[in-house]
Amino acid sequence: MKKLVRFSVIVAALLLTFSGCELYNAINLAWTINSVTYSNSLTRVSYTATNLGKTDLTGVNLEIGVDVNGDGTYSRSAWTADFNINQGQSMSGIIDIYTGVMPNGWATVISVDMDNPKDKRVM
Repeated sequence: MKKLVRFSVIVAALLLTFSGCELYNAINLAWTINSVTYSNSLTRVSYTATNLGKTDLTGVNLEIGVDVNGDGTYSRSAWTADFNINQGQSMSGIIDIYTGVMPNGWATVISVDMDNPKDKRVM
């Protein structure tokens, strides 16, 4: 009887693990930095985000960094405002980041944050 209980717990844990994997495999957010311009101590970064995944995403924020020194480090960064992006949808935005000087490099997305995706498959 103990072996049956132990086996049931292991099977339940595996099923729980694999059911969660489907959700995370369904998340696929792509982004592009379209332009980087400088004016009055601020660097304006234009970006586009595209949801290539299988689920709608809510409360998405991108941390965008600017390479001020031109050495591949992104010492100045800021978070975008929250946005929602549905499956197959693209959205564009602009963020102003205080750099103080004209950057010698480009910008990139350093980090992504989001609320829990709303997915009907996961309860």
